[in-house]
Amino acid sequence: MSLIPIVTDEDASPEQAALFAGCTKMMGRVANAMRVAAHSPKIAQALLGFMIPALREEVTGALSIRIKTLAILKTSMLNGCDYCIGHNTQLGQAVEYSDDQIAALEGDYQGSGEFTADEKAAIAWAECLTLRTYRQKPEAMEELKKHFSHEQIVEITMVSGFFNFWNRFTDGLQVDIEAKEQVRLIRKSKKIDLNDYLTYMQSTWWNDKLKKIRVNATYRRTRED
Repeated sequence: MSLIPIVTDEDASPEQAALFAGCTKMMGRVANAMRVAAHSPKIAQALLGFMIPALREEVTGALSIRIKTLAILKTSMLNGCDYCIGHNTQLGQAVEYSDDQIAALEGDYQGSGEFTADEKAAIAWAECLTLRTYRQKPEAMEELKKHFSHEQIVEITMVSGFFNFWNRFTDGLQVDIEAKEQVRLIRKSKKIDLNDYLTYMQSTWWNDKLKKIRVNATYRRTRED
């Protein structure tokens, strides 16, 4: 049972409701982890703003969701986070990884014929980041650079780094995974509408005071010009 109760739709403040609307629009549902994070809605708003470009491919267009999903799953498996494994196994299946491929991630993936060379390099880097063996295994970065640009390597690192945090958040607070039909909704979020993301990022719902400051500053600059 979750150590911190989820925020329900019925109990949500206007700020939390706006956050939930963004989650539903872009991710197909409001996961229990985000309902727990919503107790700190200002941080959760920024968190969702980071999650979308880090975990999906439409915002930057630099890295495929298939590669990101491998990094997510490998990180979560190493951390033993059942919540994130449950969610992202569904995502892996949605982006057409087979059950055999997903199972192979936990074993000898380097010796497996289930993955391409670039996929193995991404998995190995996520493993190094999670186990903190990147200094002992410089060959992992050398292999990564054979297949990915600097931008792509940064994204893979951000994805694994984020899930090292998210695994600890969900596992540490013992967040309950949703019912199966809710978890399956993650399949609908393998692609996002870029306009939905841009609209979300522009809606600083908690920042009305700063909005006024920015408007007044712009007005003063216009007058001075």
